[in-house]
Amino acid sequence: MPLTKPVSAIMTITPVVANVSTEFSKVIRLFTEFPVHHLPIVDEFGRLIGIVSSNDLPKVFLNLCNRSEKIAMDFTEIDKAITVKDIMTSNPITITSSETIGNAAKIFADKKFLALPVVDNGVLIGILSVKDVLAYIA
Repeated sequence: MPLTKPVSAIMTITPVVANVSTEFSKVIRLFTEFPVHHLPIVDEFGRLIGIVSSNDLPKVFLNLCNRSEKIAMDFTEIDKAITVKDIMTSNPITITSSETIGNAAKIFADKKFLALPVVDNGVLIGILSVKDVLAYIA
């Protein structure tokens, strides 16, 4: 279990993704239909532009409840009021596929992240989670 192995050895190579035109209701469906907690947001060329965490979703509903103009809790209205751009973290910290598992573990520990998009030449090629690293070590 050398931590000098590249993250490409343990990353998920086909992450579930969305784009800025993905409706909020679809984002919710992606989190419930797939066993993911982080949703990379890519442009039409597969370049990473942001990320949404499942932890971001409750904040959306809290924000909707606190608005002065109340929005019906109906996904048609919510889709009109909330966009992926509103909820994503833009320009997230990333890692390349050749970086070591040890370096990824250090980033997770220092930044308190639970996932890192894996980007080579500007294009999303995978995602690495703390669970991936723990499974590798175990």
